[in-house]
Amino acid sequence: MKSILRRPSLPHVVAVLAVALVLGSGSAYAAAQITSKNIKNNTIKSVDVKDGGLTGTDLADGSVTSADVLDSTLTSADVAADTLTAADLAPNSVGTSEILDSTITTNDVAADTLTAADLAASSVGQSEIATDGVGATEIVDDSIDAGEIIDFGLSNQDIGVLFAQVNSGGSLANSSGGVTSTHIGAANSGQYQVDFAHNIVNCAYFGNVAGPTNVPAEGEISIVDRAANVNAVFVQVNDSAGNSADRPFHVMVVC
Repeated sequence: MKSILRRPSLPHVVAVLAVALVLGSGSAYAAAQITSKNIKNNTIKSVDVKDGGLTGTDLADGSVTSADVLDSTLTSADVAADTLTAADLAPNSVGTSEILDSTITTNDVAADTLTAADLAASSVGQSEIATDGVGATEIVDDSIDAGEIIDFGLSNQDIGVLFAQVNSGGSLANSSGGVTSTHIGAANSGQYQVDFAHNIVNCAYFGNVAGPTNVPAEGEISIVDRAANVNAVFVQVNDSAGNSADRPFHVMVVC
């Protein structure tokens, strides 16, 4: 038996086309019109989001917390420069490995906060200390020995030994520094004042009759406190016979 193919009628063709248009336009409409209102809250999961598909504009400000960030995944590239403050860091969370070498300056250290426990043994050199930057209060009593002092680095004032070399006319030939000398009275009175610019009342005085060079001078010398001047001594020089005489002399004060 032969099958008979019938030509589709015009109404049939129109019906098929209408169904196709409805189905096609309906799916396009649905895809274009899905919004957050069509999605049930708390139903989107990680598998529903394309990897790398979200950006900063998709996240509300302040919505990401520590719990949302995978541990040990943030690097310096993820943090804007100069945005972290002390409040963002846990106490004792920054160690030497987190600090770039040679980057800490005096501005980064709070005043009077470093102690000996913070410094490695023999780690502080002269280059780390500002000139006149260390005062007596920063040095432990009886902790400095000869090894820390440059030979002849201390002045006479530092060790409490003062001296003066005085010419016969009363002018100063040499001294430990800050010293003035004056001849008192008439010629050959043998009387002098030597002022050391320090209170020397409780010090000991020593002297001899001698010139400032290698030329010796004969005579006698007596040294006592200077009345009404705690910084000075009174010197009386006599010749070998005990008569007052102007002679060069040396005087030393030990405190």
